[in-house]
Amino acid sequence: MTSSHPNRGLSTREKVLRAATLLFAAKGFEGTSTRDVARRAKVNESTIFRLFKNKQGLYLRILDSKMGLSAPEWLNTALRSSEDPERAFLALAERLEEAFDPVFLRLFFYAALEKPELLRKRYGSSLGSLYELLGRHIGERIQSEVLRDIDPMLMGRALVGMIAYHRILSELLGAGSVQTDSETSARIYTEIWLFGTSSWKAPGRQQRADRRLEPLPAPETLSPPGAGGCGPSQEITPRVKRQ
Repeated sequence: MTSSHPNRGLSTREKVLRAATLLFAAKGFEGTSTRDVARRAKVNESTIFRLFKNKQGLYLRILDSKMGLSAPEWLNTALRSSEDPERAFLALAERLEEAFDPVFLRLFFYAALEKPELLRKRYGSSLGSLYELLGRHIGERIQSEVLRDIDPMLMGRALVGMIAYHRILSELLGAGSVQTDSETSARIYTEIWLFGTSSWKAPGRQQRADRRLEPLPAPETLSPPGAGGCGPSQEITPRVKRQ
């Protein structure tokens, strides 16, 4: 009869990393000792120091692994996965849903509370690269008149923020009102981000793909009430161009 023990077949290094990841995510850096890790991994404590020098070395190795979220390689792959912008941004949303798992979120928040300077210095530039790459891609879509002309960096942050907020609520706070799987929620948030929530933006999937919203006019270009323009009681119809 074969054993179903989760550490079966793992190397000593992998056992230590798995045990430490779960403990740091559950109790943070300060609340976890190398003795705790050794006990959970079923290894001698000296083995941890041989493999990782000290507790911080082990901690950084785990953070580096989980913060792979900030690496631009997977972002490029997702964004270039399809010429269809909806499919490309959906691939990005699905990857973000996968990356923001409960272990990552708990490690991230513990690190933000316990070692904010370390987090900023070690991963700030990587996160900046992620947003820069995403903003550049959105800018290209704006230039090709697929997306509205809105600040591309803020648009990128909005998409990432929607997914992150959803995962925080559902995974960390147990907000059970959102009973959707990752694939479904990624699709819904992508549609909201691309097309908004107003019914006039949703004439049908195929029609949506053939339509482009023009930037709304600046407030000063709208006619004041009573001047033959759009008064408070008149509906402002968004302008739409066919590609």
